[in-house]
Amino acid sequence: MPTIIKRGDRFLVRVRRNGFDPVSQTFIRRADALAWGRKVEVDMQAGRWVEPSKTVPTLKEAIAEYRRRVAVNLKGERDYAYAFKEIEQSALGAQAIDRLRPADLAKWRDQLAARGLKPATVARRLGLLSGVLTWCHKEQGWIRDNPMKAVRKPTVRDARTRTLDAEEVRYLGIATAAARAKWLPDAVAVLIWTAMRRSELVSLRCADVDLARSVARLHTTKNGDARDVPLAPAACAALGRLIDDAKAQARAGVLPIEDPEAISFAFRRAVVRARARYEEDCTAGGRECDPAFLAGVRLHDLRHHSISMWARTGGLSLFELMKVSGHRSPRMLARYAHISSEDLAAKMSSQSMDQATGRAAAPAMH
Repeated sequence: MPTIIKRGDRFLVRVRRNGFDPVSQTFIRRADALAWGRKVEVDMQAGRWVEPSKTVPTLKEAIAEYRRRVAVNLKGERDYAYAFKEIEQSALGAQAIDRLRPADLAKWRDQLAARGLKPATVARRLGLLSGVLTWCHKEQGWIRDNPMKAVRKPTVRDARTRTLDAEEVRYLGIATAAARAKWLPDAVAVLIWTAMRRSELVSLRCADVDLARSVARLHTTKNGDARDVPLAPAACAALGRLIDDAKAQARAGVLPIEDPEAISFAFRRAVVRARARYEEDCTAGGRECDPAFLAGVRLHDLRHHSISMWARTGGLSLFELMKVSGHRSPRMLARYAHISSEDLAAKMSSQSMDQATGRAAAPAMH
């Protein structure tokens, strides 16, 4: 039986049969699509089917079409632009997509690794190209199968566990206060106290913040679901200052920027200043600098820090933590909630002392 899929106001009919390339056609009426598909199957079985001549695009042309019709609707379309351009300009770009072989893709994978790209980056590039090839196979019928299925992906072990200690947060506060971007100190404070992603903060509008209820409504999130973020007092104070500034400038957005990378750029400069200030203070105080102080800190580490900070308090349940972080599963939350063995030992010791003195068993009196 031919496969019929509704595409908007039209019907796509696809016929697959052993020994033949997949063929497809689009019709306005479903009945016409079904009749055409059955006729093709009969002709194939009787040996009368002659495959229509078709021009198979190059990978570069296929990517351009994919970007125009599919990628434009993806949340990370702007981030994908550089990777798409790089693939188009590679040796693969000039090849017809039906000529691509797993060996070609494996060679390209190895070239990416040889350039020093990390396994996670290589894996993302392979996944991006695989999405294009799957679309070429399933939606366009240009290729029989996705050759990326036979290509081995690099093993990725880049899970980050970096959080900040109190001194690192203090020095960051000093450095951000001296930044030319006057919004940076409050932006960093919001990220630390809410665990928002940078893109979520950039997309936040003043109208979506209810300081009276201590809630911020995020319409644009990574997983596509809108969510409400609970605001601690420090987050409310920082957002209040940002909103006052936005109103003074007749701006709808909480921040005066639209590109999330602008926060990362300003933050990286602040980290450098914070480290320099720390080294100056160590020299003045005659003490040795800790080489790990603020080493390798990235903006996204603030999300790890925030979730871990709230987890260490022990005052929030698992599902309450997921409400703060916006994660859909405990498994994803576990990648961000980093609790040291020392913290757990201290908590166990405290609970043991309570039990020994009978306080844990005593009911609360009101």
